[in-house]
Amino acid sequence: MSPSPMLVAEATSALNEQLVAALLAWIGFVLVLRTSVLVQRVRLDWAVALLVASLWFTALLRDRAVQQVLTRWVVLADVRLATHAAALVGAGAILWIGLLWRARRPVRGRVVALIWVGVAVLVGALAWISAPARAANVAIEELPGWRPGVYLTVYSLPTALAEMLVLITALGLVWHWQQSWTRAVFGALVTVVITMSQFDAWTRIVSGWLITFDMDQLTARAGGNDLLLLVPVALLMLLAVPSVVTSLAIRMRRDSASRNIRVLGPMWEDMMAARPEMRLNVRARTTLPQVTEHRMRVEIEDTMISAAPHLTDLDPSPTPPQVCRALRAALTPAVTERGDHAAAAPPWIGDEGFVLEIAREWTRSRFDPAQVTEEADSTFRKVAAA
Repeated sequence: MSPSPMLVAEATSALNEQLVAALLAWIGFVLVLRTSVLVQRVRLDWAVALLVASLWFTALLRDRAVQQVLTRWVVLADVRLATHAAALVGAGAILWIGLLWRARRPVRGRVVALIWVGVAVLVGALAWISAPARAANVAIEELPGWRPGVYLTVYSLPTALAEMLVLITALGLVWHWQQSWTRAVFGALVTVVITMSQFDAWTRIVSGWLITFDMDQLTARAGGNDLLLLVPVALLMLLAVPSVVTSLAIRMRRDSASRNIRVLGPMWEDMMAARPEMRLNVRARTTLPQVTEHRMRVEIEDTMISAAPHLTDLDPSPTPPQVCRALRAALTPAVTERGDHAAAAPPWIGDEGFVLEIAREWTRSRFDPAQVTEEADSTFRKVAAA
């Protein structure tokens, strides 16, 4: 059964196929890459990934080449229903994002479950309302009576309402622009995108009811939606590039924290072996290099403070070799057994740069050159298991 011209106009993208393919490829590549390499994923990351995926599938199902493949097994009206179902999944993701962003804490599982139950009910309602149109392979707008108005309302209203919570938060970022220019710019971008989406949703609803009351001439109105859908999403994906680059650097251990861990590692291992009581007893829930480095620095600083009474012979501004010799002497078993009392911390203990210099000198005087890299790289596993 051939689709009606109206259905083809409404269900199929009017954009250049090469442009659509390029945009879809870019969005899909960044989405998959970010989801794969992100070091620490929170619920907001999953909600955003779900939103982008739903928009990606919505645009994919509107592509003419994809439709030509799918219509070998199903009619075009069913493909359009699947497109609208993907858009409703996006509405659920937007509501989830809004709740997470607004509350700044996890959303209860029952609330998330209710969101997806609601999406399933809405998709079922669209399938029931559009059944006559799908049976005839025509657009829902071509049916007489109440169906066009109700269908387009059920399809468009959830997205319009879900965006309100995100819009309020975005406007708050813009309003408090003095606190953070970066957040204000991001809030402005989100506000612009939502404003365009709101205009599209409400005009679609009004158009549906005008058709229902025979007050609107049937004309295809979906042609401009593709630009409003794909281009903003493709541009917003640029915001994901910094997190992808950072995550790749962390996974490849090329970030500054990972480099510092390799420098601090040998000295930290020797200190924890000599003073195991200085090890923090809290097991970290994350293995982010920044967290690992912070733990190592705290434990190194505590160890140096415990050895401070035996560092009194050092100059006020000692050199790294002098500090290493004094620390090694202070951490020997004979000295450790005598205990430490009334420890006074030297002022250089809090100098992170100087502590790194001490760690480098410690490594130079501890290992053969060929052993340094291998021993330092093993620090990640040892600290994470601590």
